[in-house]
Order: sequence, then C-alpha cells, then structure tokens
Amino acid sequence: METIFVDIHTHAPKSGNHLLQIINLDLGQDCPEHGYFSYSIHPWALDSIGFQIETAMRRLEERLQSTNVIALGEAGLDKMHKTTFERQIALFEHQIALSEALHKPMILHDVRSHNEIIAMRKKHKAKQAWILHGFNGTEQDMKQLVGQGIFLSVGESLLHPEKRIYAAFPAVDLDFLFLETDMAEVGIETIYEAAVQRLGMDFSLLKEQIQSNFRHIFQ
Repeated sequence: METIFVDIHTHAPKSGNHLLQIINLDLGQDCPEHGYFSYSIHPWALDSIGFQIETAMRRLEERLQSTNVIALGEAGLDKMHKTTFERQIALFEHQIALSEALHKPMILHDVRSHNEIIAMRKKHKAKQAWILHGFNGTEQDMKQLVGQGIFLSVGESLLHPEKRIYAAFPAVDLDFLFLETDMAEVGIETIYEAAVQRLGMDFSLLKEQIQSNFRHIFQ
C-alpha cells in the first residue's frame, strides 16, 4: 500500500492526493460526509460558553456520534489563559470521561500543563490514546509524556531553530510521533521535510512510521 501524509491536527485543511488529515471543527459546524474530523470544547471557549457548559457537552456528545468524527479534540489545559485553571480541569475531566465512554482518542491542547495532564491520565486510568498537539518541549518533557503513553504531534516549530523542540526532536520516540499543520499556511509535506532533516532518516520510512502510528490508534 502506498504511503500517505498524515496531518493529525489541522484547522486549515488542504487538498491533495495521498493526504490524510483530521480537521478540527467548531461545535456549531456540521460534520461533512467525507473526511476525518474532531470536535471538543477548547479551554479557551469556557469564557464564551459561560454557564451553558452542560448544553455544550450534550452538543459535543452528539457530534462525536458521527463515524467520521474519529477524535475528541482539541481539549486540554492552558495555564497562560485567563480562564481559571479549576474550571479548565473540570471541563477536561468531563471530556476525558466522554472520550473513554465513546472510545474516541483525544487530541490535547497543553500550555505549561504537562504535569497536570499526566496526573489526569493517571487519575482516570485513561485507555484511549492521547495526542498532545503542537508539542514544543524539551527532551525531558518528551520522555515524561511518552512514558505515560502520550503521543506527541509536532508542527511548524520544526521550521524554527530557536524553538525548544528543534533541538530536542532527534531524540523523539518514533513510535509516539505525529506531525501536523494546525493553523499554519505551509503544507504537511513541508513539516515532513523538516522532520526528516532533523532526524536524518529516509523520507519514505518516516511516512510509513507515522502511518503505522495512525493505524495503531485509529484501527
């Protein structure tokens, strides 16, 4: 089978042959008939949702019933956002429970919250795969997260040598790696090219590895 480019998380879908992408949708958007998609309640959305969290959770559960909605995301924690961290944790725990109940892997938003995310995974004994998107941490961060079975998705930061992940990337565990475009204008092929250069490996082997990781999670 010919290998494909996997873009595990994008808000700016691209067209092209041999491209598999998980497109992140807002709860107000209907799910298209074709493609792969994710829905969640982002921690930044808490302020706009206000006291309508129960209504939003019901809508989220409805959205996740579609067969081509293959992940819950992006959900998570953000210590840099003005929303109180306690409210973020409560929302995150609700979505963990929903992920487990519906057998949907999670795509995670994480800003300075590695320890809390790991603690939540342990607390809930989560069995669904978690993919931490936009990862830009150190080699120590990578080992800590992968040690708890959390996958790492790296994006446009690989194009910028000043980013922490640029230096740490050669030490990444390939069995726990994904690549993404998120909101970047560049295509996923550009991210793959940067990854290959940092890893010093064959382009086709990286494509095969990430495609294998995708199959492992999403069957």
